[in-house]
Amino acid sequence: MKIFNSLSGRLEEFKPLSKGKVNIYVCGITPYDTTHLGHAFTYISFDVLIRYLKFKGFNVNYTQNVTDINDRDKDILERAKKLNVPWNKLADFWTQKFLTDMAALNWVFPNHYLKASKQIPQVIDLIQKLLKKSLAYRVNDSVYLDISKISDYGKLSEYNQAKMLKIAPNFEEDLECPEKRNPLDITLWRATKPNQPAHIPSFPSPYGAGRPGWHIECSAISISSLGEQIDIHGGGRDLKFPHHEAEIAQSEGATGKIPFAKYWLHTGVVYYQGEKMSKSKGNLVMVSELLKKYSCNAIRWLLLSHRWNKTWEFTEEKLIKAQKKVDFIEKILALQNNTSQSELIHQFTQILDNNLDTPKALQFLLRLAKQNNPGLKKLYEVLGFLN
Repeated sequence: MKIFNSLSGRLEEFKPLSKGKVNIYVCGITPYDTTHLGHAFTYISFDVLIRYLKFKGFNVNYTQNVTDINDRDKDILERAKKLNVPWNKLADFWTQKFLTDMAALNWVFPNHYLKASKQIPQVIDLIQKLLKKSLAYRVNDSVYLDISKISDYGKLSEYNQAKMLKIAPNFEEDLECPEKRNPLDITLWRATKPNQPAHIPSFPSPYGAGRPGWHIECSAISISSLGEQIDIHGGGRDLKFPHHEAEIAQSEGATGKIPFAKYWLHTGVVYYQGEKMSKSKGNLVMVSELLKKYSCNAIRWLLLSHRWNKTWEFTEEKLIKAQKKVDFIEKILALQNNTSQSELIHQFTQILDNNLDTPKALQFLLRLAKQNNPGLKKLYEVLGFLN
């Protein structure tokens, strides 16, 4: 099996760190709004990867986080204040909405589904290791990772400092913080401010009350649930910098284990109406709304008809065509018994072994349906379609 690794920038033979076992971490949602098709593309892409690895006989241990708290004031805290509801109630509400949408798409629930707010001890433990190694520094009650101490910082994104400074404001709120030695130093712990508004949560720590940084949360959750080194780390392409770059620096710095993740997989961006689908643009296509008109399998077919690491644009015409294809296949399946044929499975695995080529796999399923081939059902199920 070959997969495209963002860390090396090339297609690589997949060889897990431990024979027969795969540890995978996928960055989860920040739950302050509803699930859109861009989210679904990422999580269904990894869903198929996990299903396929299990189909090939691997024992898969899968973690996903929920960023229900971080060092940013925007997103959850800002929305909670506007709606006059507790931040954790807002996060719980939208987390459940996400899980409902994903369950409707037959998404495999992770072995570990962990909220950042419940992982504070693990975060503190990792920060303590970074401080002990002098890779991080304290200023008053805040803690920052000193990127000048990380000799290979930037190895994932391959960005220079100028490009990092250009991109970072889209994600970081404290670049101009006078406490930082370098604007790009990573916030590990953000101190509670004097007279801080009541709607902003605060947690105890050895450095004083505050809350964890966004990046350190994922490092801590991954290490505590999967170990100091993992096989696959995944997420959307927009997380490559600064989030995943920071994770590498923190994790490898604290543990001394390199690589933190052997394979980095970044899903493509979904566009709609000529622009990236995003809350800020307001051009969202909601999964819950699509499910009112189309079957879950049609939505899943639409998502898998695009390569996991490629950018594409949504149109309803594509979904209409996907529904027709699914209806045709399921009409054939209704008349068949569930049997498998070794030669079909061999052809199927050859397709998916090539960088998880789901578009080609779907074409293969259509050919089997047109031939009324009795091996169709088994392969349809491997891709996570409900019957």
